[in-house]
Amino acid sequence: MEKQIGIGIIGLGSVSRAHIGAIALLPQARLCAICDIDPAAMDVIKDAAVKRYTDYHSLLADPDVELVHILTPHYLHARMAIDALEAGKHVILEKPMASELNDAKRLIEAADRAKTTLSVIFQNRYNPSTRELKRLIDSGACGKLLGSRAVITWCRSKEYYKSGSWRGRWETEGGGALINQSIHTLDLLSYLGGPISRVKGHISTDLLSDAIEVEDNVHAVFEYASGARGVIFASTNYVNDAPIMLEMVFENATYQLWADKLFRLIDGIPDLVLREEGGQTVDGKAYWGTGHKAEIAAVYQAVLEGKQFEIDARSAYPALDLVKGIYESSLTGAWHRLATP
Repeated sequence: MEKQIGIGIIGLGSVSRAHIGAIALLPQARLCAICDIDPAAMDVIKDAAVKRYTDYHSLLADPDVELVHILTPHYLHARMAIDALEAGKHVILEKPMASELNDAKRLIEAADRAKTTLSVIFQNRYNPSTRELKRLIDSGACGKLLGSRAVITWCRSKEYYKSGSWRGRWETEGGGALINQSIHTLDLLSYLGGPISRVKGHISTDLLSDAIEVEDNVHAVFEYASGARGVIFASTNYVNDAPIMLEMVFENATYQLWADKLFRLIDGIPDLVLREEGGQTVDGKAYWGTGHKAEIAAVYQAVLEGKQFEIDARSAYPALDLVKGIYESSLTGAWHRLATP
């Protein structure tokens, strides 16, 4: 039988469903321990053989646990990931890698010291539509990037924010529509387009100003190091979770990503290039896409082969830097320059 990795999960909130579903489908993994401060949250796992902890330090001390999925509120991500690395565990960390840049830099340093693998969940890089666009870009067929735009219009109600005391607060969530709902798309902007050098943007709290501290609307303009220009619009005030649109304009072609579909614009009319067929959302929300299973499987394979994973702390940092740059620019009214740690 193929070697199995002993898996632990810290945090059994809503996103854990996608991870639990992926683990159940992957033969390289064996779930052996879970942890949540709320014992009732762990009832989602019915297997009596899976050990249960309410203190994550106890899970990290468990010798059966080789790799930890950290799925807790944002403000706990960096601290728990650093503790896990220092305990000799491999780590799969949900986005964002941290809620503050200084914590993200500390995590990068800890990952550099560790002999284990740290990976950050940006599952949209594993959508077949994204991978096909990346292939086309890397082939050189598209030519020079001229610009990009991203439109994220989702729905987050007062009831959503009441579902967790950490939600909607700067101290614990680190932001709103940008750092939670939009960061995957911001990651794709730099993953596909190259380094972003500066950004100027504005955030506001509009529809939910009586319920949350953080933003529910965002607009921003940014520049790539290459000279290309991009714009971002994000809102959680829409009536439903509409498919995200990401457009990239090149010298030789214009492409649009709409969730699991890739289109090429011909005379301004979208022509379908690729549509994912039969993908599994592994018990997650449909608009998360199907990339969780693919990314988690790739992490497990990297661990089994003793390799580092492509979406490590440094690879995940630019998306958080862009988020925080927009927040800073909104405060100052000035352009904010981004930097590589």
